[in-house]
Amino acid sequence: MKYGYVRVSTREQNEERQIKALRDHGVTESHIYTDKISGKSMDRPAWNELLIKVVAGDTIVVKELDRLGRNLKQIKDTYELLGKKKVHLEILDNEVLSTANKNEIEIDLLQPMLIHLLGYIAEKEREKLLKRQREGIEAMEINDNGKKVSKRTRRETGRPSKRDALTKDQERHIDAWMSKSIKLSDCIKLTELSKATLYRIKRERV
Repeated sequence: MKYGYVRVSTREQNEERQIKALRDHGVTESHIYTDKISGKSMDRPAWNELLIKVVAGDTIVVKELDRLGRNLKQIKDTYELLGKKKVHLEILDNEVLSTANKNEIEIDLLQPMLIHLLGYIAEKEREKLLKRQREGIEAMEINDNGKKVSKRTRRETGRPSKRDALTKDQERHIDAWMSKSIKLSDCIKLTELSKATLYRIKRERV
C-alpha cells in the first residue's frame, strides 16, 4: 500500500502544493496524512498515526527530504525506523534518497553517505535562513512606541502586547492589586491572566 505524508510548519501555510504532488504520483487523498507543526518537533500526530498504520512492504511518499525532520539526526532516525519496519520511502524531489526499488548495495552503502550530506546541507540552509531573519529584524526601524516596524507594511512586528488588549474590568482588577486592595491570586482569577503577565504589566506601569 502507498501512503503520503505532508507537513507544513504553521496553520497559515498551505499544504496543497505537497498534496498535489503526492496525488500526481498516485497516492489517493484518503491515504495522505498531514501535520501542521514545526519541523523541530517530533510530536506529530498524523505522522505517529501513519507509523502505526503502515506494515512491512508499504511505501511512504513525501515531496521533500525536510518533511521528515529539521536536522540530520531526525532524518537519520526516520530512515532507521522505517528500515526496521521494512517500510519503503519515496522522496519525490530527490529520487536517489528513496529506498523503494533499490538494491541492498545502494541502501546499505550509498544512501547513508547521501543522507548525511544532504541532511547536513539542509541543516546549514536552515541556520542561514534564521540568521537572515535575525538580521532583518535587527535592521527594522523603531517607532515612537519603541516597537520594531516592518519597512513594507509599516506595521509593528512581534506579538501584540496583552496590556494593549486589556478590558476595563481587567484594568480595574489590576489597579486594585497594584494598590494592594486584592491579593495576587485573586487578581489572577479575576483577570484570567498569568502571574508573569501581571508582573510584566506592573513593570511597564512603574
